Amino acid sequence: METLKLQDICTDIFAGAALFSNDNLSRDYQNGGYRVIRLADIQNNEIYFKDCLFFNKHDYKKNRYLLQDNDILTSSRGTIFKVAIYYREGSYKTIPSGFLTCIRLKLELNISANYVAAYLRHKENSIIIANAKNIKKTDDKKPRIQLKLSDIYNIEIPLVSSKIQKKIDKLSSEATDYLKQNIQKTKEIEKIIKCNDINK
Repeated sequence: METLKLQDICTDIFAGAALFSNDNLSRDYQNGGYRVIRLADIQNNEIYFKDCLFFNKHDYKKNRYLLQDNDILTSSRGTIFKVAIYYREGSYKTIPSGFLTCIRLKLELNISANYVAAYLRHKENSIIIANAKNIKKTDDKKPRIQLKLSDIYNIEIPLVSSKIQKKIDKLSSEATDYLKQNIQKTKEIEKIIKCNDINK
């Protein structure tokens, strides 16, 4: 099967914005600010926007990190290899943090973002092992991932048929809907318990 390097099917692959503790990220949005997606905001292959923080300083340089629909976000740092697809939610300008890498596919190639994201998750161990020289052990023995952009550029992506990609799109959509239903049900349970707190 023909394969192409990730860099050959992308218009851009870039590391997220470097943000520091003294940047004072806020839970409240101010006009002109940026919503920041952090590693912790990606759970179960989805982005949880409700816990995102905001970078509210005026900084035109942050515009180069603005996310677009169907951008794939992967963890380049941390102890867990995470992959999620960004879909615009709300009117906020949104950027990834420096622990994430953004992968932006070439639209003209008609390669499914769901397929590429699923393939990256499937090859997680191979990707980490191939770049073992960039992995450090933490105090609790968990490996700490440190993927460079060059590591991500060279990941080989098999070119599967459009039929297979459409099937993955359908299954991904169904999985997302199922997850959202579960989250909604969990919220309803929490609301009921809160309203009927027996410890009151």
